[in-house]
Amino acid sequence: MRFNFATLALATTLLISGTQAGTAPKIESCPALSPRATAATKVTDLRPDDIKVVAALGDSIMAGFAAEGIQGTSIINLKSLNEYRGVSYGGGGDAGAVTVPNFIKKYNPTLKGSSVDEHLIELCYGLLCPPFQYKPAKDVLNAAQSAGLAMNLDHELDYLLPAIKNLPGIDYQNDWKLINMQIGSNDQCASCINALVPLLTPKAYGKHVTDAIERIRTTVPRVYTVTAGQDYCKPFQNTDFIFNSLECPCAIDKKYRPKMDLVSAGYTEQLRLIHQKYKPLRTDTFGVMFSPANIDVSSFPVNGLRYPGLNNGTSNIDCFHPSTLGHEYVAKSLWNTLFVPLESKPKEMRWVHDLEVYCPSEVDRFQLD
Repeated sequence: MRFNFATLALATTLLISGTQAGTAPKIESCPALSPRATAATKVTDLRPDDIKVVAALGDSIMAGFAAEGIQGTSIINLKSLNEYRGVSYGGGGDAGAVTVPNFIKKYNPTLKGSSVDEHLIELCYGLLCPPFQYKPAKDVLNAAQSAGLAMNLDHELDYLLPAIKNLPGIDYQNDWKLINMQIGSNDQCASCINALVPLLTPKAYGKHVTDAIERIRTTVPRVYTVTAGQDYCKPFQNTDFIFNSLECPCAIDKKYRPKMDLVSAGYTEQLRLIHQKYKPLRTDTFGVMFSPANIDVSSFPVNGLRYPGLNNGTSNIDCFHPSTLGHEYVAKSLWNTLFVPLESKPKEMRWVHDLEVYCPSEVDRFQLD
């Protein structure tokens, strides 16, 4: 079983050409970049130190839900329902966290917008999106909502767009902004429910994503299997109940899993088409990057079964959401694909122990195509 981690990166001048510079065990070990003689003026000329603002859209994965697993001695603990936004692979900025924003911050220490710390879950699912859930001091520009569907991107943008404009310490008109969008896991997980099928087709998914990009493009200047049946995945003692039977009902019955994989492929194809659509619409100050990350979650370490002594890659709350270690892997995998053209990006990603991070050189640029 694979989940669609395909990410659209948006920025006022997104990514471009590069040469191989090397890798390191951690971003702190990468050499610094020499300051640019002149600031980037085109989206095709961006490198990490050009990005001044980072933001995120998505679902519970982007929100960092359950990343730290069961809290205390029992799952009957409100902290077990926390979103650990500071370790989110695409939006988090906690000190020492292995995230894409922190990779960028290595090259631009004044980067703004990363989410920090933790708080109780924020929920948005279809029409069930209660108001006043966002916690700006911690969410900052990470607008992801747990349980979010592609149709909920508009709700997330209602928070994000004003938050970017009002973010202290930035030049709204001229600073380059990177917006990481990762959405579709919950759509995929409900794709076998008859009443929801018409709302969750790849075509409907593509429309919601396109609509979100259009709002960004016209508003923001300078912008871009599930495991089961193991005790590890059963947080309640003396029962076989597992959370992902609620979170992802279509993954529990094996007969639906082929359909989920087809839906995932359809969503990814929609993102590819959206990327193609925006090629001719690219300007000096707007671009769209398609960075597919077809991650085989079944390859993640679980309770030492695949990698003895290694912590779990998925949360022990549900074996569905990435743990902090899982977020680290996704962050490294995504970062490493940002500097290579689409045709060279990996078609499938499986767990690599001690995956190193790419160290960009002065001539590297984020790759839009």
